[in-house]
Amino acid sequence: MNRLFIPTLSAGIIILIGLAATSAGAAGPSASHATSPEFSMCKSPYKKKPVPAKILQALVRSHEQWMEYRGNPDAKRIELCQADLSRAALAGANLERADLEGAVLRQAKLPQAILAQASLAGADLTKSVLIDSNLSGADLRYARLTDTNLSRAIGDEAALFGAVLIDAKVKGASFERAQLQGADLTSADLTDSNFAEAYFYGATLKDTVLVNADLTGADLRRTILTNANLYRANLQGTLLDRTHLETARLIEADLEGAYLDETNLRGANLKRAILRGTDLRYADLQGADLHDADLEGANLEEAALVKVDVHSANLRMAILYHAVLDEADFLDANLTRAVLIGAKGLHINFMNADLNEMYAPKSSFTHARFNRANLESSNFVGADLRGSNFSHADMTHANLQETDLQETNLQNATLVHADLSGARLDSADLRLTNFKGAILSSVIGLTQTQLNAACVDDKTKLPPELSRPAPCSPPAKKRAKP
Repeated sequence: MNRLFIPTLSAGIIILIGLAATSAGAAGPSASHATSPEFSMCKSPYKKKPVPAKILQALVRSHEQWMEYRGNPDAKRIELCQADLSRAALAGANLERADLEGAVLRQAKLPQAILAQASLAGADLTKSVLIDSNLSGADLRYARLTDTNLSRAIGDEAALFGAVLIDAKVKGASFERAQLQGADLTSADLTDSNFAEAYFYGATLKDTVLVNADLTGADLRRTILTNANLYRANLQGTLLDRTHLETARLIEADLEGAYLDETNLRGANLKRAILRGTDLRYADLQGADLHDADLEGANLEEAALVKVDVHSANLRMAILYHAVLDEADFLDANLTRAVLIGAKGLHINFMNADLNEMYAPKSSFTHARFNRANLESSNFVGADLRGSNFSHADMTHANLQETDLQETNLQNATLVHADLSGARLDSADLRLTNFKGAILSSVIGLTQTQLNAACVDDKTKLPPELSRPAPCSPPAKKRAKP
C-alpha cells in the first residue's frame, strides 16, 4: 500500500508544480503589461544585431521561394527574431509565416508587404509604414505600433493582445475578428476601418477617432472610450457593458440592439443616434445629449438621465422603470406607450411631448412641466405630481386615481385650460390644484369634497352633479423675518 501511495503522491506533486509554473508563466506578461514578454527561444544568428541590406534581400528571396514550395532544399523560412531591422526597405515583400518575434522594425518601409500568419509578437514597429499590407492572422501580441501607418491594411483575425497602437493611423483598414484585448489605441485614427466582431475587452481607446468605423458585433466591454469620436460608427449589437464613454461623440452612430449595461455616458453626444432596442440598464447618461435620437423600445431601467437633453427624441415604448430624470429635457419628445413605473425626477420638461398611453404608475414628477403635452390615456395612478404644470395639456382618459391606498398627488398643480374629458380622479389629492378654464365635465370619480379643495373659475367646465365652489384663497405670503 505504501509503495503504491508514494509514487502516486510524487506524481501528483510533480503535476502540481508543473501547473504552478505554467500559471506563473501565463500570469507574468499580464502582470507587467508584457512590454517585453518571454516568447519562444530565439536562435537567429542576427539576434540583437543589424542585418545588412544585401543579406536581408537574399533572406527575403529565399523565404519567398520557401513559400512557393516548402520542399525546396535551397529555400528557407526567414528567421530574424529579435534582429535589428530598423528602416528596412521591404516594400511588397512576401514575409508570410516569417519569424520576426521581438524584431526591431522601427521606421521600416513595409507598404503592400505580405505578413499573413507572420510571428511579430513583441516586435517594435514604431513609425513603420504598413500601408496596404496583409497582416491576416499575424501574431502581433504586445507589439509596439506607436505612430505606425496601417492605412488600408488587412489584419483580419490578427492577434494584438496588449499591443500599443498609440497615434497609429489605421484609416480604411480591415481587422475583422481581430483580438485586441488590453491593447492601447489612444489617439489612434481608425476612420472608415472595419473591426466587425473584433475583441477589444479592456482596451484603451481614449481620444480615438472611429468615424464611420464598422464595429458590428464587436466586444468593447470595459474599454475606455473617453472622448472618442464615433461619428456615424456602426455599433449594431456591440457589447459595451461597463464601458467608459464619457464625453464621447456618438453623433448619428448606429447602436441598434447594442448592450450598454452600466455604461458611463456622462456628457456624451448622441444626437440623432440610433438606439432602437438598446440595453441601457443602469447606464449613467447624466448631461448627455440625445437630441433627435431614436430610442424606440430601448431599455433604460434605473438609468440616470439627470440633466439629459432628450428633446425631439423618439422614446416610443421605451422602458424607464425606476429611472432618475432630474431636470431632464423631453421637449417635443415621443414617449407613446413608454413605461415609467416608479420613475422619478424634479423639474422635468415634458412640454409639447407626446405621452399618449404612457404608463407611469407610482412615478414621482414634482414641479414638472407638461404644458401642451399629449397625455391622452396616460397612466399616473398613485403618482406624485405636486406643483407640476399641465396647462393646455390633453389629459383625456388619463388615469389619475389612487392605487393600493397610494393616492395620486396633484397638490398645487396647475391644470389651466387642460382637457380632462373621461379622466379618472378617484381619491386624487387636489388640494389647491388649479383647474381654471379646465374641462372637467366628464371626469370620473371626482367628488364635491375634492372639488372644494381645488381652485376653479367661471370658465371651468364641471360635471353637472357637482356645484361650483367658492373661489379659493391665494396662498398666504411668507412674512419676512425681522
